[in-house]
Amino acid sequence: MNIQTTASEFARKTEDVAFAMDELFFSRTDERGVIAAGNAVFRRISGFDWDELVGAPHKVVRHSDMPKGIFHILWTRIQTGVPAGAYVKNRTKDGRYYWVYAIISPIPGGYVSVRLKPTAQVFETVVAEYAAALSAERDEGLTPAQSAQRICERLHGLGFANYEAFSASALAQEAMARDGALGRGEDGRTRCLSRLLPVIKAIEGNQIKLFQAFEAIRGIPSNMRIVASRLEPAGGPISAISQNYRLMSNEVTDHLGAFLSDGGKRSLLDSISGRIDQALFMVAASRIQREVSEAAREALVSGGERGGFEQEVDVLTSLVDGYSKTTAEVLASVFRDVAQLRRSAKDLKQLVTGLDSIRVLCRVEAGRLGANSASLTPVINQLDRFHVEIDNTLEKIMEQAEDGKDLVERAMPRAVNRTLSPKHGGAIGHPRAVGIL
Repeated sequence: MNIQTTASEFARKTEDVAFAMDELFFSRTDERGVIAAGNAVFRRISGFDWDELVGAPHKVVRHSDMPKGIFHILWTRIQTGVPAGAYVKNRTKDGRYYWVYAIISPIPGGYVSVRLKPTAQVFETVVAEYAAALSAERDEGLTPAQSAQRICERLHGLGFANYEAFSASALAQEAMARDGALGRGEDGRTRCLSRLLPVIKAIEGNQIKLFQAFEAIRGIPSNMRIVASRLEPAGGPISAISQNYRLMSNEVTDHLGAFLSDGGKRSLLDSISGRIDQALFMVAASRIQREVSEAAREALVSGGERGGFEQEVDVLTSLVDGYSKTTAEVLASVFRDVAQLRRSAKDLKQLVTGLDSIRVLCRVEAGRLGANSASLTPVINQLDRFHVEIDNTLEKIMEQAEDGKDLVERAMPRAVNRTLSPKHGGAIGHPRAVGIL
């Protein structure tokens, strides 16, 4: 059956269930996805009684409009112990629906899903993309794995490196939209991490220019040697200069490996970007989880939850602590690597300065040779352009890396931030930098 569904029809097939912007709800399941507990908001919105929820598979609230590819992505991540986030359309007992952004976290013996009301602008795009994915699953007979791959390809087309980058961006936008709707100020840590990603992207662009520039001059020492053999058949200053330039340019090229990771197989910036996405997701998620944890504690004290809810409060508290620890570790590693990028650029700049002195000697020697050096002029001019470009590019990388360090420091809590500075006697990776968010 060929089902053509517009985004608006997809979002409004049936009546939606209203819930307030300040309401957060959660559920806990075992490793099979069977519901073990939840809060009163979850029960109220779903429309089921507790005896209908506890012991039932979580798919009891799954809406048929959800693409199976999304659940494939989620399960693939959480079954490996990695938190995941997604927009989810759920159904109530009476057939109505409600949209949420779900943050799903592995815990010992199962999973916890914390949900908030989606209001960010990106949500409209998601509704349309889900409709297209669902149509493809039905019309083309895609398996969940095939649909997941198609969804990730589509996200790449929208400018996201992978699903993790999208989910981090979406959650950060939802958290900021929620803050705005509730009259709160913008979260500084989320803002800094959101600004950090474009900085890393800019460094990556300059790194590519750097690699291309060195590739372009790879043949210059050989060209110098050929010209020298014509000008100095028995050898001479130009021959020696070409040899020295070749040796030093090789040393400089070898130093470019400092911009790579995983044994030179991957750009260090790719690794940094992935960890920034992780930190952005964790920072936004931990704020939501801390809020739902505090609400759960208040409900427990006021008697707003059923008996045995103490366990859920403990689970949520432990979850927040775990997120805090991981976030601190990830941000510390990002700071360390961004600082290393700046040091590498500075070291490379010093090496290029030495290389530049050889270029100056070449120009001086060409001047001594006068008209006989005409064949050397194009080579020298190419070197002039190369050194100007390299110097400017390295200067930009150093400035951008410094900006990146500043943003990471500002994304850190003050107690952790102090450990990043040698003047405080701290160091990256010091135990004091962990678990204090």
